[in-house]
Amino acid sequence: MALSKKYIAEWQTWHDDRIADLNRPYGFLSVVSQDWLTEGEPFTSEFVGGQWLLEDGEIYYRPDPDCIAKGEFLTVDGKNATGPTRIPHGYNKNSGTGSAVHLFYRDLEVETITRVNARDETIYGVRVRDPEEAARKRFDDIETFPLSEEWIVPATFTATDIELHNVPTVDDSVYEASYIVGTIALAIEGQAFRLEVSCHRAGSEDTGYFSNYCYVHFGDRTNGKETYGGGRIIKFRDLDELAALQALDFNRAVSFPCALSTFVACPSTPPGSRLPFRVAAGEYTPPVPHERVSTYKG
Repeated sequence: MALSKKYIAEWQTWHDDRIADLNRPYGFLSVVSQDWLTEGEPFTSEFVGGQWLLEDGEIYYRPDPDCIAKGEFLTVDGKNATGPTRIPHGYNKNSGTGSAVHLFYRDLEVETITRVNARDETIYGVRVRDPEEAARKRFDDIETFPLSEEWIVPATFTATDIELHNVPTVDDSVYEASYIVGTIALAIEGQAFRLEVSCHRAGSEDTGYFSNYCYVHFGDRTNGKETYGGGRIIKFRDLDELAALQALDFNRAVSFPCALSTFVACPSTPPGSRLPFRVAAGEYTPPVPHERVSTYKG
């Protein structure tokens, strides 16, 4: 059965919206640094005046008097940091957990992030976004495989008990919190697969809910050649959309943000979600060449 004009039009709108989102002034193209803090050791970013200090699991910012004299402040939730300032910690729309309020320095957006290392220790970092970097890296499109009805595969979602796992990322010894919420069962080329489904949680364990999106992360034999080496994801709006799932549309497979910048640590492909053949659907590697360098040295 050929794809309908309605499907093609809806896919094109979705694809255009994705390109526009990636090109946002403070999107992942704008990230210029990701630096990890050491307990008790002040850190100065090359982009932001002042110092950052990690003390007993709390992050503090100390402004530089010379910057203050020039009228250059870090704003924390819209207020100038004129003295030592604690950075509130909680849900961060960009990084899951980190700074819970907006931080800006001149036209730079700043965020703190929280991850776990290989020793199961919580680690804390500072990430900076520069809209001029996003403008420099801006691209018009990401090439995709031809749309194909063959890659809209009948599938069923099965919810499981929600479990938190610290999963390895593409940054050496850095692990990211991932909530596993279920699996998607499907069959391709006569082989049955059960792909893991993850979600981001907004808020606390007590009041939390899943936000941003849920996703299935898969790998296949195009990775590192035609597509991003870290695998690709297919997103879902929320758990309700997953519950109504009838088919998994690989035409909507996209790269993780770490395909755009070395200063982003995305999860590695789950071992059980690596497909032993080419998935000739979805995005090719985004046209943003960069060298993958580990930012964490712990």
